[in-house]
Amino acid sequence: MDSRFFAFNPLPTRIALFLGACVLAVLTAWALASAQQGGEPFSEARAGITAGLMLVFLYAFHRLRPRPGWGVTLGPLGVHVARPFSNAKPMELMWSQIGSIRRLGRKGSVLGLFFHEQGRVLVSRHLFPRRAVFEELASALEERVPAPRYDA
Repeated sequence: MDSRFFAFNPLPTRIALFLGACVLAVLTAWALASAQQGGEPFSEARAGITAGLMLVFLYAFHRLRPRPGWGVTLGPLGVHVARPFSNAKPMELMWSQIGSIRRLGRKGSVLGLFFHEQGRVLVSRHLFPRRAVFEELASALEERVPAPRYDA
């Protein structure tokens, strides 16, 4: 089995974060203008909260940018999963560690890799550029680790 790489490139999520940061910038400016005029009693607090949220949105926008080697790699020995908000090395999971693969969420938009022991790794569909890439990864994983049979 050759190694297959599925890159994280959450373009729709990054666009939403950037647009949200722009809206929060406008709300911050509006709250600061209101505080300057002395109109509302909590306008300074509102400006601080919206400015803080804007910075969080911009931080997430920056951290979710595509980087080399940032994604999921399926290899002959196991799976390497990069962490979205960490610079740490990717998690290395051996095939023998993975007990089952299940789709979670209402629309199956989260892929859960459950260990034989306790623990799991979740991979969200929103980290991929298109649903087709996520579905290809899910089918490749489900092919390698078949779903458990629930016999009565």
